[in-house]
Amino acid sequence: MRKIVAIISVMLVGVVTLSAQSLGDILKGAASSLVDEVTGGKATELMLPGTWSYKSPALRLVSDDILSDVVAKAAVESVESKLEKVYSYVGIVSGACSFTFNSDDTFSMVLGKRTLTGKYIYEASTHKITLEFATSLLKLGSMTGNAYIDGQDMDIVFDCNKLYDFLTKLGSKVSALGGIMKITENYDGMMLGFSLSK
Repeated sequence: MRKIVAIISVMLVGVVTLSAQSLGDILKGAASSLVDEVTGGKATELMLPGTWSYKSPALRLVSDDILSDVVAKAAVESVESKLEKVYSYVGIVSGACSFTFNSDDTFSMVLGKRTLTGKYIYEASTHKITLEFATSLLKLGSMTGNAYIDGQDMDIVFDCNKLYDFLTKLGSKVSALGGIMKITENYDGMMLGFSLSK
């Protein structure tokens, strides 16, 4: 394992001056996740700028209190299925939703015909990402979650309550969200969000 980490570290030093897209071409599959871990989140930071298209709901379990893998897997599938329906109500669907992160710390989020803009802050050491929305009409404010590169994909996930508030402000149906919240109550540390690809 030490040998692999040393090789990846040397490889990363050699490519640190390359653009984020070049780094993305070099880091394939799970290797990028390993490099991200070794570099304290710097790989995600380098690869973040660009346009990311929505693929599917993302869900991460960050608690040690899960009763069993089987129960957790069933919860994940149930939540993802329900979340996909809720997302569609507000325009978060494949082909009609994307995030663009710019190198000047601004971002835009396209939801069908609606575009939300603002500033973002990413902290490599914690994977924490904060989206500060400039749209005053909807009073979205800011959302803090986590961003993780996984191969050529990226997951951005948020605390369930934060995502619930965000989707409600965008006009999604609260009854559908209520079902998701009931499931997530059984799992401390369940984070929900978006799986994206460049």
